[in-house]
Amino acid sequence: MTFQIYSFLFILIAVAGFYLIAPKYRYGFLTAASAVYCGLQDPYALAVLAGVTIAAYGAGCLIGTIADERVILRKVVLAVSVGFFVALFVLWKYFSDAGDFFLLAMPLGFSYYGFQSVSYLADIYDKKIDHEKNIIRLTLYLAWFPKFISGPIERAGGFVPQIYELDRVKLFDGKRIIRAMSYILWGLFMKLMIADRAALVVSGVFDEYEEYGSLMLVIGSLLYTIQIYCDFAGYTDIAIGISSLFGLELTQNFKTPYFSENIVEFWRRWHISLSTFLRDYIYIPLGGNRKGSVRKYLNIMIVFLICGFWHGKGRRYIAWGLLHGIFSVVTNILKKTKLGFFFRGAMGTVITFCVVSFGWILFRAGSWEMFLGYSSSIFTGPCVNTAFMDELMMTGVSLVQVVILLLAVGILAGCDLYTHRKETLLPEVLIKTGEIKRNICLLVMAVVILVFGVYGDQEIRNFIYMDF
Repeated sequence: MTFQIYSFLFILIAVAGFYLIAPKYRYGFLTAASAVYCGLQDPYALAVLAGVTIAAYGAGCLIGTIADERVILRKVVLAVSVGFFVALFVLWKYFSDAGDFFLLAMPLGFSYYGFQSVSYLADIYDKKIDHEKNIIRLTLYLAWFPKFISGPIERAGGFVPQIYELDRVKLFDGKRIIRAMSYILWGLFMKLMIADRAALVVSGVFDEYEEYGSLMLVIGSLLYTIQIYCDFAGYTDIAIGISSLFGLELTQNFKTPYFSENIVEFWRRWHISLSTFLRDYIYIPLGGNRKGSVRKYLNIMIVFLICGFWHGKGRRYIAWGLLHGIFSVVTNILKKTKLGFFFRGAMGTVITFCVVSFGWILFRAGSWEMFLGYSSSIFTGPCVNTAFMDELMMTGVSLVQVVILLLAVGILAGCDLYTHRKETLLPEVLIKTGEIKRNICLLVMAVVILVFGVYGDQEIRNFIYMDF
């Protein structure tokens, strides 16, 4: 979903319709609602979604019904169908602006439901799931509107069975409503209190980086590190909360990633649905760690190269993927040696955070040249060009906004540290808290978001990972 006022009105209408309609028609209603939402965002995206769904449905039925003895035929159908989705992804991602292939850009959400289609067919082939005989249910799996634009990348084996239970979802389910509100409010806190406020500073620093000293450039990169986390994790929590209103559970996509002790752990905690997809459908089929160390490290580099390609075209994204790949290989090689202390404990956390933060500059920079200029200025430029406070004010952010941002980031850091040690998430902590304390926390959070949240510019309100 996108972050606009009509999105929330749409959700209210969808919730009302879901509980008013006869239970046996609920999955059809949600499918129609998701299609309407997609069409409102982009009619072109809706047309592509329809075509992809039909292709996935037909290929799934073929793979699921071909006799086991006809192994070659099943492999051919899988290879052709998966190759079709991959070819679409590559052409749209890398040639949509070339003028010779697709004149239209990649449709919204394709990076996510395209991967879901691939995992769906692969799981049918591996007999992890049966092919879905009802195309409406398959459409709902691919098009479910809270996750349509920015994921998570759901697996059919986890999502589709929930669709069959929609007729049992009750309106007055206190636990489910509390779960929904806990996730939605925490997601909104991360988005409106931190991500969008940090974006005000980040935009000023990155757009005019030549005007700032190295200290402000470092602060800009650190704030973008926080912004992209709060933006994407906030989106996921909102999507989880909204889905809970309808009795559907989505995959947890983030688990306090910035407290990871090394890059391997980071990718177990960041964009989990993508990292597990790459592991299960690329790394393991390539041989994983079963064919010796050299092959393992090569497979790791291939996976992160593909990860970079998935996020965008150009040298910046390739370099970002290779950076994570190289650091992952180094971690695997050295973590069991005398140098292993660099990849665990507080030192490992600090090093990993710094490497990840440096990598995010590649994301935010508008070009390779801008990245080189920005990053080199951090190490070679003066600490400040003018007085630090003057540079801070040059971003257009008031001192009050800075104070609110620092307080909000402090709350986030404290909550993430606590939940990291408890191996849980803040919404789950709220769910298990006593009724009075929990309700007070939720009420305070709602008031704080309404009073101090950042509202305004459409570019800021949209989510970063809509572009990937």
